[in-house]
Amino acid sequence: MLKEKGGHAGNVTLQRDLGWELETYWPIRDRLVDSGLLELGRGRGGSVSLVTPAAVSQPDTTESSSAPSPITSAQRLAEDKLYEPVAEVLRKQWARDLRFRSLVVEVTARQGRRDTGGTWTRPDIVAAALRVFPHVPGKFFDLITFELKPFDGTDVTAVFEALSHRRAATQAYVWLHVPACEASNVDLIALLKRIEDEASRHGVGMIVGADPLDYSSWDLRLRATRFEPDPESLNEFIAQQLSGLARDELAQWFR
Repeated sequence: MLKEKGGHAGNVTLQRDLGWELETYWPIRDRLVDSGLLELGRGRGGSVSLVTPAAVSQPDTTESSSAPSPITSAQRLAEDKLYEPVAEVLRKQWARDLRFRSLVVEVTARQGRRDTGGTWTRPDIVAAALRVFPHVPGKFFDLITFELKPFDGTDVTAVFEALSHRRAATQAYVWLHVPACEASNVDLIALLKRIEDEASRHGVGMIVGADPLDYSSWDLRLRATRFEPDPESLNEFIAQQLSGLARDELAQWFR
């Protein structure tokens, strides 16, 4: 079926067109990736491309056939209304797409007056993840931060907030809410391009989402560059940002 689609398709579209349940689609997709027959790509909800015999990957395209229903301006969400929906999608579809073995996601924006290290040191969401690869020995730990911005708060400073988190995180992302009805706004398009350019310079990831609860509307503009922070800073960050329950679960991963 991928050949009929030009060798590239979004996960949502491909799973729907195949008529497979999620429990069938994801394991088969992952086995094909491990076998070197498919490679992961960008796009809303993630995508896959056929790997040609010459190992030349197909160009990334953004999935368009599964575009969400337009959201009216009245549906613009306040920042605190984004936290739980985005966290829920991170725990489910996003985690599955990125093939995490174990994952803990916590909303860290709501910590009151708790000391978390100063200005711009408290991410909105933190994801701690464990990955294993079939052809590489060992376990790989990631601490990934997310800085969320509502439509009315979209600004280049989001990149620098995300960048400040990376002193103790392996990856940092900005997640920007752009309702579908605003997607053709010329000024917005220019602003998003400036944000993307700045994020690219600093290795910060960028996701633009029309609906925080619909992974198929999440457009991965940039994948975050992975860094190895100082272990002491990483340990301090976990102690300051994550709950006791989350820290206990992380400890279980390495026992």
